[in-house]
Amino acid sequence: MKKRLQGMLVLVLACTLLFTACGNGASSANSDAPQSASGAGSGKPGEGIRIAYVVTTGGLGDGALADACYNGLLKAQEKLGFEMDYSEPMSHPDYEAFLLEYCESGEYDLIFCAGFDGLDPINTVGPDFPDQKFILYDIEESGNEQLVSEFFSKNEIGFMAGVFAALLDEKGEVTINGNTTSFESTGKLGLIIGEELPSTLGAITGAAAGARYINPESDYLYAIAGDWSDQAKNKELALSMYDQGAHFIFQNAGGGALGIVAAAKERGEFFLGYDTDQNGWDLEHVVGSARKANDATIMRIIETFCTTGELPWGVAENNKASNDGIMFTYNPGIEVSEEITAIMDQVYDDLKTGKIAAPNTWEEVEAFDAVLER
Repeated sequence: MKKRLQGMLVLVLACTLLFTACGNGASSANSDAPQSASGAGSGKPGEGIRIAYVVTTGGLGDGALADACYNGLLKAQEKLGFEMDYSEPMSHPDYEAFLLEYCESGEYDLIFCAGFDGLDPINTVGPDFPDQKFILYDIEESGNEQLVSEFFSKNEIGFMAGVFAALLDEKGEVTINGNTTSFESTGKLGLIIGEELPSTLGAITGAAAGARYINPESDYLYAIAGDWSDQAKNKELALSMYDQGAHFIFQNAGGGALGIVAAAKERGEFFLGYDTDQNGWDLEHVVGSARKANDATIMRIIETFCTTGELPWGVAENNKASNDGIMFTYNPGIEVSEEITAIMDQVYDDLKTGKIAAPNTWEEVEAFDAVLER
């Protein structure tokens, strides 16, 4: 039911996660490792602290939020020396069951819940354990004194992706590792989401507006996959979008986005990553990744807890451009002109200062009329 990570196992798993998923929620893996990283006498601020992590539904291996939180916690564990257990729910009932198990044990100083899947279980289970504290990650939720919420301005993340896609489409070519692909600009951007929720949609609406900021005549193709892991469905949707003239697809599709990458490779088109640095998924077809500063955010909150024993309970903390909570990472092999780089930098600065307000809803996209001054 639980998987425990401590000591030097941290380093091994951090490497292997890049290549394989890490098992199923019903399995367990416990390791008695050397205590140099998290055992007694380490002298690290997390010594004696136990943290549990309930992964997003579907488990590890998504290359998105589940893995981002896992890797961020591993890095924090290595530095701070706390003990960590984790569980991988395969369904929503699993999620609540794992959370209940951790709470009933009374062994955990903090329970880290990733994504929207954690909200209802915390609200259901939490009141029966009033002394239990939680981190709810990637969801905005305030007023609950048992938790601190860390969320991201997904609309700003998406806006950066939309701007970059439109700039490349406008140029009519992409050069990666010396190989140039030329195409006719269509002004079309493909957008795919796993599930359309208020907490997830901003990435997509932001991207639609970002494209219009560069090209007011741009259009978008939009589809909902229906869950966060169906690669076949995502590939089907992506192939249709590429066939309709989109050269670039941006997504908030979880692990299902690997299907979009497969479609991009099949059609010789391009993909933009989200959540994490997904450039490594396909270095010939992923042009860049608009993403959250997950490692820095997780390190900040866990280090604060390990050092002080407290967090701003009841508060929802927004990680955005203004506090460097988001970023854009180019494919390391892509050739980006000075003009495009300058525009991307300026857009980031304008998001920071509030000069640009990226939309969170489709209604706001339709009303968005800001255009890049050139």
